[in-house]
Amino acid sequence: MVLHGVANDNWIVYDMNYLKKIFNYVKFVFLILAWMTPILPVIANSIKEDNIHVKTWNKFATDLYEYHKQQIKGKTITIKSKKGGYATNKEFYLEKEYYDTNNKLLSRLSWEVAKPDNLHVIEIFIYNKKNQLVRDYTAAYLPLYRNAPVQTLISFHQYNKDLHAFRSFDASGDRVLERCEGIYDRKEISFLLDEDDLYALLGDNNGLMYSTDYKLCFDGLQEDLGQYLKPQ
Repeated sequence: MVLHGVANDNWIVYDMNYLKKIFNYVKFVFLILAWMTPILPVIANSIKEDNIHVKTWNKFATDLYEYHKQQIKGKTITIKSKKGGYATNKEFYLEKEYYDTNNKLLSRLSWEVAKPDNLHVIEIFIYNKKNQLVRDYTAAYLPLYRNAPVQTLISFHQYNKDLHAFRSFDASGDRVLERCEGIYDRKEISFLLDEDDLYALLGDNNGLMYSTDYKLCFDGLQEDLGQYLKPQ
């Protein structure tokens, strides 16, 4: 299997599968939150109390929307739409996917059906000249308590032969996720590290982060947000 290695039909198929995985992950988060309805006011209040967090994450979502508009401006775009939702409201949002003439997914936006001006989730995808995904951005709001996005992600992607790795940060600059999978010299590599895993591994000189597999995946990949908090 070609894992984003070159711009060919195999890559396109796999890339679309990856993007679907990311979207399903975002939907999974919202399904969990749907079961947490009784404590959502507590979450909302904690967000409300942190003004810097609120301003940073709301600006991030606004920047994504502005980038989306600029990215499709003046281009021939195919829009694919469908409705989706959650256990208590199966048609909560209208999802729109924006494709260029090469069938490359540029962005995915979901809007609340009952309140069409309310953005629910926005995702932006940025590619290099080889049509490899190099960065993707996500901002997602709760169905209720829209003081600020409940989730933000900026992911950087890297390729080493048939390995594909990405490292994700939130809009506050915290590293929250690392993922690597694929084949290197006929050896299969696959691991996923969430925020707790990453924190536990820091300072462990004999841990995964010092392994050959980890270095094959992540050496040279962006270590912090740097200039990329604003989509580009």
